[in-house]
Amino acid sequence: MHFRLTYAGQLLASRNDKTQSKRSLHKHDIRKSFHKQLKCLWSEHPVLSRGHTSAPVIGSTSMKSEIDSLGFRWKPIVTEKNGLICALDILLLRHGAPGRTIQDIDNRVKTIFDALCMPRSPEALGAALPEGPRTPDADESPFYVLLEDDSLITHLSVTSDILLEPVEGVPADQSARLVISVTVRPYNVTQDNLDFS
Repeated sequence: MHFRLTYAGQLLASRNDKTQSKRSLHKHDIRKSFHKQLKCLWSEHPVLSRGHTSAPVIGSTSMKSEIDSLGFRWKPIVTEKNGLICALDILLLRHGAPGRTIQDIDNRVKTIFDALCMPRSPEALGAALPEGPRTPDADESPFYVLLEDDSLITHLSVTSDILLEPVEGVPADQSARLVISVTVRPYNVTQDNLDFS
């Protein structure tokens, strides 16, 4: 199964300092952007849309199941239980000419990984901030994510290039446009995930 996710906006590096709580909200904002696209994918893609029906075409409690965690009902495509794994090919367009030092590219990729996954702790949803953790909006039940955990990413390729069209309202050094090519396939082929092979 192949598809693409896109994002245009602020892309900050992931950090492990006191800015982490605010960065967690930044990651969740990107996660919300991916949620909208994945929600559409679940309704449009033939393999996933069959998972919405009661007919056992995918076969699958594992594909139909949702994960209740941190006040959200998460619906990941790739989980340990369903035996799927994921490869990502990321085109990262950012400020600056090719060949220049890319500040924190690895930490920006970590931000992307975190936004593609279910969060693992209340802090990942802003629990340490005065306003408290994020809660689901009306159209976020379930909340669609690509991955249960980023350990299910088995291949990564990143191509970085110059961003020629600025993202409106975002400082140039923080703006990015992403095109993420996603390949989902079974690690262990079962009747539940056969349609992904």
